[in-house]
Amino acid sequence: MLPPTVIRTCPSADNDFQPLSEYQAQTPDTFFDGKPVLYYHDENVKAWVSKEQYEALHIFSKGSEDGSTPLNPSPPECYALENDRGKHLFEEKVEVFVASNKLTLFSHKSGTGIEIPYPAITLHAIKNFRHIEKPDEASSKFIGVYMQLEFSNSGGEDDEGSDPIELTLVPYKALPAEQSSTETLIIDPLNHERATALFNQVSACSNLHPDPHEEEEEEEGGDEFDRIVFEDSAEGDAIEGLPGAFRGDLNGGLPPPMPGSSGWITADNVNQYFDEDGNWIGGDGVSGELGDGAGRVRAHVEVDQDGMDGLENGDGADSKRPRTE
Repeated sequence: MLPPTVIRTCPSADNDFQPLSEYQAQTPDTFFDGKPVLYYHDENVKAWVSKEQYEALHIFSKGSEDGSTPLNPSPPECYALENDRGKHLFEEKVEVFVASNKLTLFSHKSGTGIEIPYPAITLHAIKNFRHIEKPDEASSKFIGVYMQLEFSNSGGEDDEGSDPIELTLVPYKALPAEQSSTETLIIDPLNHERATALFNQVSACSNLHPDPHEEEEEEEGGDEFDRIVFEDSAEGDAIEGLPGAFRGDLNGGLPPPMPGSSGWITADNVNQYFDEDGNWIGGDGVSGELGDGAGRVRAHVEVDQDGMDGLENGDGADSKRPRTE
């Protein structure tokens, strides 16, 4: 998988990207240059990750030693988390840019962002949350976008032994400047719409960047059935479920010859069957003699004879189409 890119300056939604609506409203001059297309932008998203994996994302702030700057999930969403309100998780509030080139998360608190290549997102899904103590309370229910990320190590190779980074993004309601921090916080009523839009646009941009490893595997596996021969009595490696179908040579050779064909005529042995002028000279095990009438065009007189091809002449004979099979 591709490694992420750490950035120190937050992108500008207005200056660094082309809006999706503007991109769809016109035909671009080129598909290779220009600004990346911004599919989704959200300034207020909570990012949750385990304490064992948070350093791999680079965006998380360092908590103070005295505990005055907690990193654990904050209310009201934390009430939906187990293990004492998610004490096993770290939280960072980030600005999210879902662009055509990369997924960008930027923390204004830490002054650090990360650009994630879409092939590194190996799984993403909608995750439902509800209040631990009030599971049926509709106003306390919300959703987030769960992701599994796989980055290459510092050596540039995939670390197959490591677990994927589990990241959850939850759009939240920002606290207005005039609101006191002691007032009751509520789940954003637009959480479902925002999280669903985030998920859908990550899906759309991921489709623009298919995993190159999967494409290579499909190409390698596709050769197995590229050369198929159909013949009821042919000898070869039969394909289960396809009567009379046989696999060709995976090394690029010809499939097994048909019964009675006496082998295949190829560039290597064509001189055994034809002379320099293209005349048939036959070959070992192949007869150069043709049957009666071969190569001769029959006249209408022959075709119209009684009984020929099921045709009967006479006044009482039905008009039938000559059989030409």
